[in-house]
Amino acid sequence: MKLTIYFDGRFWCGLIEYESIQGDYRACKYVFGPEPKDKELEHFIYFKLQKFMNKNDKYFNNMILSNETNNIDKKINPKKMQRKINKEKRKPVMSTKAQLTITKSREQAKKGRKQQKKLHKQCSKKEKFDLKQKKKLEKKKGH
Repeated sequence: MKLTIYFDGRFWCGLIEYESIQGDYRACKYVFGPEPKDKELEHFIYFKLQKFMNKNDKYFNNMILSNETNNIDKKINPKKMQRKINKEKRKPVMSTKAQLTITKSREQAKKGRKQQKKLHKQCSKKEKFDLKQKKKLEKKKGH
């Protein structure tokens, strides 16, 4: 079992990595909130950690049972899983609600620009087509 404590931008979190009863690798995240003191960490390790891991095991066992009923038996390659984990670690952490709202507003503005660009493209295509048709008719008339 391994407990890693880190700061994610807003809160102090603990990443618990362990091998379950079935022998598979499991990891879960526990949020401490503001910077935890040594006594809080000791209390967590001695009294809450085992309960938290048991709760996590029960949750995963229920998920496994529900997946078996859905006939989804897809195993992920360990190297691929490690790449996904590292990719998630490299992602920048959004630390405030303000940053999240700014990001959302940028995404909405981007969608709006894309829609306007698409409409403009369609209009210009239609104008070109109409102009070609007009020229074609003029050629046919012989004027």
